[in-house]
Amino acid sequence: MIELLYSKYYSQLIYFCHSVTRNPALAEDVVQEAFLRALANSHILNDLPEYKCRAWLYQTAKNIIIDNARKMAKYSEPEEEGFSEDDYSNITVQLLCSQLPENERTLFQMRYFEGYNATELGEMFDLPPATVRSRLASARAKLRKMLE
Repeated sequence: MIELLYSKYYSQLIYFCHSVTRNPALAEDVVQEAFLRALANSHILNDLPEYKCRAWLYQTAKNIIIDNARKMAKYSEPEEEGFSEDDYSNITVQLLCSQLPENERTLFQMRYFEGYNATELGEMFDLPPATVRSRLASARAKLRKMLE
């Protein structure tokens, strides 16, 4: 099944990844990783119809791209050593965050400074994503009021 998927969808997957990443080398790496994962999960893919295997490949490639983007954002070094206006804004927001209730502060910092989304935060804190979004909206409203 993997050979069939490779022969049919390799070029399409390369095109998809290149259109998302705008980097041909990264697109090839992502596709290679997606097919390696397909090999590792061949026992699952062999039982699925071809259209579901194709969807699995595309979803896996998309997840790899997202993971790579998060890793790059997490480990990228700042290009300038001087402070910009955005740096001062971030410091101001972080100082204002210390005045938020702890549950809202934690969610706000993890969402906006560490890059987690509402679903991930909900899983971490055993909350529905809608509750996380509601608490984030409340935190933003409080911060907006503090800035005024």
